Amino acid sequence: MMESSEHLISAVEPGSIASDLGLQPGDFLLRLDGEKLIDIFDYRLRQLKSELVLTVRQSGRVIEYEIEKDEDEDIGLAFANPMLQDCTSCSNHCLFCFIDQLPDGLRSSLYFKDDDLRLSFLSGNYATLTNLTDEALDRLIGYRFSPMNISVHTTHPVLRQKMIRHPRAGLVLQQLRRIAAAGLQINCQIVLCPGLNDGPELDRTLTDLIKLGEAVGSIALVPVGITRYRRQKKLYPLQPYSAAQARMVLEQTQEVQQRMLAQRGTRLLYAADEFYLTAGWPLPPVSDYEDFPQLENGVGMASLLKADLDGSLAGADRLTADLVWQAEPSGSAKRSTPTALVLATGVAAASLLEPFAPAMGRRCGCPVSIAPVVNRFFGETVTVAGLLTGRDLAEQLALPLKDLEKAGFRPGLLLPSSMFRANEPLMLDDTTVQSLSDQLRVPVLVSRPDGKALVGLLDQLAREKENDRHG
Repeated sequence: MMESSEHLISAVEPGSIASDLGLQPGDFLLRLDGEKLIDIFDYRLRQLKSELVLTVRQSGRVIEYEIEKDEDEDIGLAFANPMLQDCTSCSNHCLFCFIDQLPDGLRSSLYFKDDDLRLSFLSGNYATLTNLTDEALDRLIGYRFSPMNISVHTTHPVLRQKMIRHPRAGLVLQQLRRIAAAGLQINCQIVLCPGLNDGPELDRTLTDLIKLGEAVGSIALVPVGITRYRRQKKLYPLQPYSAAQARMVLEQTQEVQQRMLAQRGTRLLYAADEFYLTAGWPLPPVSDYEDFPQLENGVGMASLLKADLDGSLAGADRLTADLVWQAEPSGSAKRSTPTALVLATGVAAASLLEPFAPAMGRRCGCPVSIAPVVNRFFGETVTVAGLLTGRDLAEQLALPLKDLEKAGFRPGLLLPSSMFRANEPLMLDDTTVQSLSDQLRVPVLVSRPDGKALVGLLDQLAREKENDRHG
């Protein structure tokens, strides 16, 4: 990996030391105390000194600034590359890798595989540790950042090498012990593949992780994702979990949870929402997820959404909308308030949202229907909203929206922001919010995917309808 010694400054915090020095976006940070920077964590730790020398390049000139400050005072810089160096790419060849199952022709960034433990601290990513040397792991341990998010999958050395297909894959238990011995906390992820690392192998893995003691803060069980391109690409044969297999996973989960509650006062182990939906089991109450340590892994999101909707829809207080993006069809004379809403989501969440549709309609003063969109692009076994494409939305929603228009309504389409790229209104197939609105000829509203944000948007539409009546 090539490391650059020049780090482009993208922002300077107003009123900060960097601002007082006259640093600006477009300048380059070269060194701290005469030393090159390894990464953002090296920068964060080394700048927390009372005296330091900052070497920068401004308008082609190299300048050194001697700084005296409070020891914990931040200099006030942000960088174009948040890590200060390129992300570590993944050299694994995991049997279950979702990226390997993508079709050709998507944007190039979707095919990049990262396996960088530093992203654990920056954005909650999980890493296998196979792409880390012992020296690099020691350096990250020395940073003292915690928790570390580790993709374990199995602690059986031979099985882990088979699943991850990397020469260092079998070392995971030794690596976890080094992290635990340093007093750092670990969140573990296990992607379960039927017949490979579940059943007795899962029991073995959980026993090994539990033996690490208080260092392991949580363990998530996530079902393998299967797309329709898997067979076409001649990948290792895997099948999605059946209802009966999902129930077996949940029975194992409950047994461990009860034992851990008695021994440690925490459930420790959590199964992803998809297991409950596949098994047809009721979702656990919100309290069972404790402090939601694995929410980003799809663990507890459904229960939290249900609880949020229950509380928010029953409350009398009007909530504030948290609209992420919106678009009107190009050429529209003015923005019109919808008189009927279609809330589109993945098949998995649709059955959860359907019972709330009447209360949603009462809240915003117009009919609300839930539209489960089948994932034909990746295959019907992929049921989450975050992997839907604009193509599937446009093809499957055109008729129901047109039927609403024929019935005399002005329909609007409501989508969760999880369908879109972070901080950009772009779907997996590069469909934008605007292009979807243009294709369907309806306004498109994109809200954060939680109950309060959704009810806040319904309240905003109710207010707009009221204003229209009195305007």
